[in-house]
Amino acid sequence: MRAPVVFVGPTLPRAEVAALLPAARILPPVRHGDLLRLDPGAGDTVLIIDGLFLQAASVRHREIMYLLQRGVTVAGSSSMGALRAAELWPYGMRGFGEIFRLYRDGEIDGDDEVAIVHGTAEDDHRAYSDPLVGIRIALRDAAAAGVISDRDAGLMLDVAIAIPFRSRGFRALESAVRGHVPARSVEAFRTWRSAHDTDAKAADARLLLAAAVTGDPALCPAGPGDRPVRNVHTWMFDRWEHRFHGTGTGDEWVADVDAAAALRLVHPAFPDLHRRHVLSGVAGLDPDHPALVEGAVAAARAKGLRVPGPDPASTDWLTARDLALPEDEALATLLVRAFGVVHGGSRSRWDLPPDLRTPTMMSWGREVVIAARRCHDRLLGPADGGPRRRFKAEVTDQVIAGHWGCDPRDLTGHAWDRGIADLPALRRLAEPFVALLKSRPTSTIGPGGDPVTNAVWQRSW
Repeated sequence: MRAPVVFVGPTLPRAEVAALLPAARILPPVRHGDLLRLDPGAGDTVLIIDGLFLQAASVRHREIMYLLQRGVTVAGSSSMGALRAAELWPYGMRGFGEIFRLYRDGEIDGDDEVAIVHGTAEDDHRAYSDPLVGIRIALRDAAAAGVISDRDAGLMLDVAIAIPFRSRGFRALESAVRGHVPARSVEAFRTWRSAHDTDAKAADARLLLAAAVTGDPALCPAGPGDRPVRNVHTWMFDRWEHRFHGTGTGDEWVADVDAAAALRLVHPAFPDLHRRHVLSGVAGLDPDHPALVEGAVAAARAKGLRVPGPDPASTDWLTARDLALPEDEALATLLVRAFGVVHGGSRSRWDLPPDLRTPTMMSWGREVVIAARRCHDRLLGPADGGPRRRFKAEVTDQVIAGHWGCDPRDLTGHAWDRGIADLPALRRLAEPFVALLKSRPTSTIGPGGDPVTNAVWQRSW
């Protein structure tokens, strides 16, 4: 079992988390994609205290359910952790603390109950406002202690709810309630607060960390008593995983989407494998079936698909050169492009041919990415915190055309044959690899067309 992962800030400072749970790997507030970068397995523990709401996309429920399905213990408290735990506790996410209970039991339901304004990682995510739920609990406890009346507590809570969360806080509340409740009640509440810890979020976070330290049996993975997690791998989730998941190679992290881009651009067998992958889906045949093209063409014609006339303007997918091909070949090319091109920037591992989804091929792609980064820095200089220097479009076109062995004027058609939507998309995808391809001619990609054994995989890079 690896060290527990804790997503925290600003509920508790990192130093306190490290003191309470010395073995923890402490990370900033969780956001969309962070859990997929972890790649934890059965026996691992992920504790979510804080998460981003507005600065970035929030952690998705399906990301948490993916971990639950893999046997990971996922628990939350205090803020985003309490909110997600209350939503997913039937599936086995564990919740700790008062705020979790309030959400789970339906006593509160708004995201703004836990939302606050806070600083950046450089100042340890210092809080600049107070959460509504903390004010709510403090007013409830003060009323229960007889410090203020239930009526005054209710009026003060109504005023706190009306304050925008960016400006919400105990001091702001004291100013805003003037004229709504007696001054003696405000003063009594202030005095009571000075003698009591009213940071409900922090208290719940400490409770969660204590459970991890003591091995609380309630901190456990999803089990038979929980609702089964099903259907995690939707097409959208697969795109998230492809985008955020990755692997470290040496000291560098490479996302799967970047490794796949290397495969798409420089693997010499990609066009043929991609073609077979797409046509197999059309024909309903194995990609290696000897009659694959004939089967795909027959299936297309059975649906009324035909090659357009000789005017290239009559189709979006075939050039004048393509229209001069034999009719079956032209129709097969049309099918590969019409069904194999992915529009936009959202790709999935399922867009890759099966032969290129293997761990060996993805490792190959990661090495290409790392080599490309080094070449880029060598030729153009490192970013040094500023904008990354880029090659001009015409340079990118020339280098890619040279690598693919085609005329730059024919790049669009060749991009389609690799599942790339258009020339701008090709340039965006290819630009990080231009320095590498300028430095290494196509002939060094590998003897006998085998890209796994030579060229950019030489350790001298």
